[in-house]
Amino acid sequence: MRSFIKIIYSFLSVICFMVLSLCAYSDSIIPDQITDDMSDDVFMDDHITFSVYNRSKKAAPANSALSDSRVNVEARLFGCIPIKNVEIIRTDRRYAAVCGTLFGIKLYTKGAAVVECCIINSAGVSRNPGQEAGLTPGDTLLEIDGIKITSCSQVERIVKLSDHEIFEIRYLHDNNEYTSTIHSVTIDGARQLGLWIKDSAAGLGTLTFYDPQTQKFAALGHGICDTDTGALLTLEQAQVTNVEVAGITKGRSGAPGSINGYFSDSPAFGSVLRNSECGVFGIMEKLSGNEIKLPIASPYEIYRGDAQILCTLDGGAPELYNIKITKIDHSSDTPTKNIQLSVTDPRLTEITGGIIQGMSGCPILQNGKLVGAVTHVLLTNSAKGYGIFAQKMYDEMEKAQN
Repeated sequence: MRSFIKIIYSFLSVICFMVLSLCAYSDSIIPDQITDDMSDDVFMDDHITFSVYNRSKKAAPANSALSDSRVNVEARLFGCIPIKNVEIIRTDRRYAAVCGTLFGIKLYTKGAAVVECCIINSAGVSRNPGQEAGLTPGDTLLEIDGIKITSCSQVERIVKLSDHEIFEIRYLHDNNEYTSTIHSVTIDGARQLGLWIKDSAAGLGTLTFYDPQTQKFAALGHGICDTDTGALLTLEQAQVTNVEVAGITKGRSGAPGSINGYFSDSPAFGSVLRNSECGVFGIMEKLSGNEIKLPIASPYEIYRGDAQILCTLDGGAPELYNIKITKIDHSSDTPTKNIQLSVTDPRLTEITGGIIQGMSGCPILQNGKLVGAVTHVLLTNSAKGYGIFAQKMYDEMEKAQN
């Protein structure tokens, strides 16, 4: 009998520990305040529910049409165990014209992006001028001897035509500007800095949405980074153009596929104003007008289950393909991986093998709302990938200034 009681006691202790641990974890991921775009339902996770526990005289019901209305709710584990009090702020619903169309981008960096600091061997001595100057891959060279850098060829001319070996430089590192000196090395009568630099890049992706009133657009769902260093490129100017699809390389495990295309002869239809971790944002001419205008979903309206993505694969009109949202992460340290998804549409699997390069920015739709955009593919399984919250992209788009 005592042995039986001891077993029951141990079992209950384990259950209590698990529940307390889950409560502590849930408390850490639930914010004290949630801004929600006038939704009727707020989702956090399958085991967390919200219920109204107190409403002040100034607060309004959750379905109120009042702007910035507030409601106090209690987050509960399994609908019965109180975790914490949360204030939900209801704001006006935002809308955007959903695109899903392919586009090309031609960009020029602000200054010259440092790809690599190379070792130079001269007269039996090895030196790394860039590293000695404090430069690292991913930095941006802004000035040499007070001259603003606009291209890689300009750097070459300044070094070649100078009458001195030490150069004053100004560069950008982690969004902070620094000054230093760099010593050139002379080889066969020519001065060299040992820097591998670039000043431009090009590629294609998918437009996610745009605001017909401001003509601002949002695309990609992740920033444009240097392919060699992974650093976010600092843009001087960038244009968006139409592209022609040349074919599709099907994705497979360990080898992501791609939409292959080339820039069309038509003139640019827009320009990029902002390149951020959450995507590229700019302003463009009005599209065809056939785009569907949908409400932007709050992250707390999204739920695990069936959804769709809108993408262009053959150069024609965008088409909808079925996916399933398998996880929503509100506390992710990676802002571009809020949504985990899996391709369930056999048509898309047959054509692409799943998610491929060029589909970054494809709108994710659920329950008649724009909930996010595709950002990444899982290298070990091309049928699975990630997405970013649409609300996060909209907030970044509003920061883009002419």
